[in-house]
Amino acid sequence: MGRTAPAGRVLVEAELERLRRVARRLRDPKDRALLEELLDGVYRVLDAYRYEAMGDPLEPILVAMVLEAARRCRRGEGGVGEGPSH
Repeated sequence: MGRTAPAGRVLVEAELERLRRVARRLRDPKDRALLEELLDGVYRVLDAYRYEAMGDPLEPILVAMVLEAARRCRRGEGGVGEGPSH
């Protein structure tokens, strides 16, 4: 009997863990904190993929990152540890 493909959420979790390992290895603490913050937002997006097929496990991760970047732009925020840009 053939094997079934892993559930999309399991694949996303594996990608998140891989990216968290990358974040831990970043030299700049600000970059590390920013990437970790962006990865934390994935779960807000992941629920929407219950109803839509996922083309790639990186897709919800990238969508979450783009949405967070757009939110920050709208609020006029800079990066981690920076005040609003003027």
